[in-house]
Amino acid sequence: MKGYDGVESLVYRALARIMEQVEGGDLVVNRGNESRPVETTSGNERDMGAVEGLDTALKLAAADLEELLKSEALQIKVSNAQTSTGDKKSSNPTTYSSVFLRIQPFLSSPIPAPKLPHADEKESTTADTPPQQLQFVLHLVDPKHNIAHTTITQTVPAVWLEIWDDYEWVEDLVVDVLRVGVEIVGEEYLVSRMGWGKKNGSASPPPAATDEKKQETLDGQ
Repeated sequence: MKGYDGVESLVYRALARIMEQVEGGDLVVNRGNESRPVETTSGNERDMGAVEGLDTALKLAAADLEELLKSEALQIKVSNAQTSTGDKKSSNPTTYSSVFLRIQPFLSSPIPAPKLPHADEKESTTADTPPQQLQFVLHLVDPKHNIAHTTITQTVPAVWLEIWDDYEWVEDLVVDVLRVGVEIVGEEYLVSRMGWGKKNGSASPPPAATDEKKQETLDGQ
């Protein structure tokens, strides 16, 4: 996703909002190292990097995530070893969790528009070919705790990307779609870690979420 530097901030705020449901803890969001060559962008040039179809998006997201996990495996092992050594010397040990999130945009099939009742086909203003839809696949993995979750976001007309710079509402709506997706997959992760999905479990239920919402952007502005 070239030219959308605000993604990290969006992910941070979305996950931080979810983490407010549990006491304590600090969150750090880092961009993963891109293994494939990336051309530098100039000015306001943007490229969402969307692939065709859900199947392609799922395969690409899974492959890229697996590659990232392999490259980070040694670093995680060293970090865990250092953490274990430090915990033995501390009466109040600190736990570190490395969680990986892959965001893959993709173009989905057009959604057929319903025909207006009693409308003359020649006078209909509905486009003959509905536009493709932009969506995001979100893969979240915690290899240490063997937790993995995937979600797919709500659709957005892909043609809106062509008028991104002309109308602020385009970015606002795309941000909302992606933010909700990150919050959902983040909530799934928290539910798994805390055991909230067990009806008869001993884990405490999650507290009520707040309605506070901060404005986000994807272009880093």
